[in-house]
Amino acid sequence: MFPLQRHLLARWGWLAALASLILASCGLIAPPPPTPTPEPRVLRVYAVRDPAIEGVIGIVSREFRRRYPDVQIEFIYGSGDYSELQGSAAAGNVPDVVWLIDMLTESLVESNLIIDLEEFARGDSSVNLADVHPMALELGRSRNRPGLYMIPVSLETIQMYYNRSLWEQSGAPLPGDAWTWDDLIAACKRLQEASPGVDCLSFTNASLNGYAWWVYWLPWVRGAGGDALSADGAQSTLSSPESLRGLRGYVDLWLTHKIAARPAAGSGDCFVEQKCAAFFSFSGVAQRYRDQIGDRFAWDVQLVPSHPAGRFTGIGTYGFAVTRASRDPQLAWEFVKLFIAPETQRALTAAYLGTPVLLSLSDDPTIMQLPAPPANMRAFMIGREAGIAPPRYPTACGSVYAGPVASAINDALDAAVRGVVSVEGAFAIADRKIQTCLDANR
Repeated sequence: MFPLQRHLLARWGWLAALASLILASCGLIAPPPPTPTPEPRVLRVYAVRDPAIEGVIGIVSREFRRRYPDVQIEFIYGSGDYSELQGSAAAGNVPDVVWLIDMLTESLVESNLIIDLEEFARGDSSVNLADVHPMALELGRSRNRPGLYMIPVSLETIQMYYNRSLWEQSGAPLPGDAWTWDDLIAACKRLQEASPGVDCLSFTNASLNGYAWWVYWLPWVRGAGGDALSADGAQSTLSSPESLRGLRGYVDLWLTHKIAARPAAGSGDCFVEQKCAAFFSFSGVAQRYRDQIGDRFAWDVQLVPSHPAGRFTGIGTYGFAVTRASRDPQLAWEFVKLFIAPETQRALTAAYLGTPVLLSLSDDPTIMQLPAPPANMRAFMIGREAGIAPPRYPTACGSVYAGPVASAINDALDAAVRGVVSVEGAFAIADRKIQTCLDANR
């Protein structure tokens, strides 16, 4: 192209643009429509206010935001009974992801509230379900429908936190790996004699009937050779001779040995306040104790003592699921799968927020050798070998957490621990109540 041609084209192009602008301003040519602004992508997550759970969610949220900077995360906090979700649905704020504990998986599946995640996992090369502890996976499944409905976060066992300073000052021997309950009971009596005003053991803490949590009483039942439910799930067996022997041993901690804290009103933590020398809980509590206790006293963790039939302790998990109402199930999966990413699992353990569900991290030195306190964090890993899960009842009967089953057991333990009714009488009543529900829902 010659220079003159270029000059004319440039000049006429400028004049044409100017003419179009003038015509548009006079209304003779309509301006192009504005480019619509895309609505922001939002992922709504339902969770509860708990330091350990919020800490883990924080780890995952940071990584998710790094991968999806265009997505906003909105949190819906509730009490854990999901009643808040009804209001969310009415307002159009149905969550895409929900937190849940293992025992609630079945009811949410039967209510069609959450979806199967197995196919998502199989089609995702970044996820290896074979590396997830089998029990953690099993607790996210349903007995009645195939599939995986919950991605587990931490496989928790109940072990014993103890105030090392109080134990040493009392002259009682420090709890050991091979201790039986008889050993602990004897040491507790010695500790209480040297520490007026201190209860050796606490199963209640801030809860009025925390001692009714299944992770406390069921190991005593199993440790005496009994169980809460027959193998076929048809018979409530809490009043069998073996089960009663275990329940009497548990209740005797209050009534005979007098080494366990009585239920009391208030929101304080007796372990932090040094009003109890030992407290039974899961690993996620360690982070809170590190913050609240500081250097006021020395403390550590030990395996729960063993029973005549062996060592037993409660095991369980919590996790996250994708709701059926999610507007973007694939995006929700991208969030949920991060909970079992090796980086997340290492981070939550290093922050004392839980113990990993990945088998490949079972002997990871960064996990097994965390800085004290507690010095014996490995007890939560080793203790898995003694872990037992609670029985599963028909949905209509509830579970050890809610419904007719929980009500019957809570009432029986409350009456027995307070000495209002004998263990035999209390659990004969509990068995009848539970059996009535079992028979009606066969």
